[in-house]
Amino acid sequence: MKDSERPLFIAFSSASFFIVGVGIVLPAWGAFHVGGSGLVGLVLLSTSVAGLLLAPVAGHLADRHDRAQVTVAGQTIRALGLALLAPVGFLTESLSPVLLIASGVLGAFGFALLSGSLSGILQAIVPEAQRMGFALRLSLFNQLGIAIGTGATGLAIDRLGSLTTALMFAAAALACLPLLKPITAQARDVRSSRRLSLLSASRQALSYLLASPQALSAAVTVGLAFAVIQITNLLLPGFVIRSLDGDSGLFGLLEMAAAITGMVALAVVGFPSIAKRLQGLTPAILAIAGVSLFLFSLAPNRAIAIVLYCVAGMLWNVSRAAANGHLLTVVDAGMIGRVQAFTALLTGGFGLAIYLIPTIAPGASEATLYMACGAAIVACVGGLSLWTAGQERSRKS
Repeated sequence: MKDSERPLFIAFSSASFFIVGVGIVLPAWGAFHVGGSGLVGLVLLSTSVAGLLLAPVAGHLADRHDRAQVTVAGQTIRALGLALLAPVGFLTESLSPVLLIASGVLGAFGFALLSGSLSGILQAIVPEAQRMGFALRLSLFNQLGIAIGTGATGLAIDRLGSLTTALMFAAAALACLPLLKPITAQARDVRSSRRLSLLSASRQALSYLLASPQALSAAVTVGLAFAVIQITNLLLPGFVIRSLDGDSGLFGLLEMAAAITGMVALAVVGFPSIAKRLQGLTPAILAIAGVSLFLFSLAPNRAIAIVLYCVAGMLWNVSRAAANGHLLTVVDAGMIGRVQAFTALLTGGFGLAIYLIPTIAPGASEATLYMACGAAIVACVGGLSLWTAGQERSRKS
C-alpha cells in the first residue's frame, strides 16, 4: 500500500464513522419530538433487529461483488437513510414513525455493507504483517469520527434545524465517495470464485469457520470485546447512583474520562513497534478488561472508581481494536465479508442476552452484575483460548 493511500483510507473510514455519529443523534432527536422515548426505543430496536437480519445478506454481497462497488452502494444507502429523516416532524404522526424506522433499517444495512467491503479493501491493500498496527490506528480515527459526528449533529440541529441537518449530512456521506478511486486503484479485487447463492455462501462460511480454529476464535473474540462495552453501558448509570452515590455529573465524567484515556491508549499502541508486540496478545488484553470490570465493582469511592474506569476504558478500546486487527490478519480475504457478518450476529446476540440481565436478575445490584460479568468474560476468554490451542494441536498431529 502506498504511503499516500494510507491517509486516504483512514479519511474515508473516519468519515464513514462520522456518519455513524450523525446516526446516533439525529434519529433519536427526531423520534423523541415525534413520539417521545417510546418511539426512540422502537426505532433503536428496529435498527438492531434489521442489522441482525441483514448482516448475512450484506456479508454475502461484500464477498461476491467488487468491494469498491459494494462500498459505494453501502454509503449511498446510508445517505438515503439520512435524507429520509429530513421531513420527519413535518409529516403526520402516523407517517413520521414509518420514515424513522425505514431510515434506521437503511442505515443498518448500509453500515453492514461497508463493514464487509472496507475490511476486504483493507486486506487487499495492507500487507498482513502491518494489519494489526494499521487497525489500531484506524480505530482511533474511527472513534474521533464518531465523537465529531455526534457533536457536529447536535450543533447543526440547534443552528440549522433537523431538515437542513439531515440533507446536509446525507450530501456529506456522498461527498467522500471520490476518495475510493485512488484507494482502490492498486488494490487487487478479492471475491468468492464461485457464484453461490446466499444460503450456499452462508453454509460455506460456516464450514470455513469450523475448519479454521484461528478464524472462529478471532470472530468470537470480537464479539466478546464488544460485550464488555455493552455490559459497561448497561450497568454504569445504576452503579453510579447506587454504589457511588453519584449523579449525572459523575456519570458524564466517567464516560468522558474513559473515552479520552481510551483514545490515548489507541494512539500509543498504534505505533508499529508496540503494535507488533500485541500480535497474539488479544485474548490476554480482553481477559484483563474482564478483570477490570470485576475490580471496578469493588471501587470504595469516586476517586478510585474514576481511576479504575479509565483503566477499563483503555483496555476495552485496545482489546476491541486488537480483536478487529487480528480478525483481518487470520481470515481469508475471500471470506471476510461473511465472517464480519458472523461477528455482527454474535455481537447482536451477546447484546440481547446482556440487556436482559437486569430482567433475569432483578434483585442483583449493578456491582454484583459487574463482578459476575467480568468473571464470565475471563472464563469465556480462557475457555476459548484453550479450545483454540487444542484444535491447533489436533490439526498438527
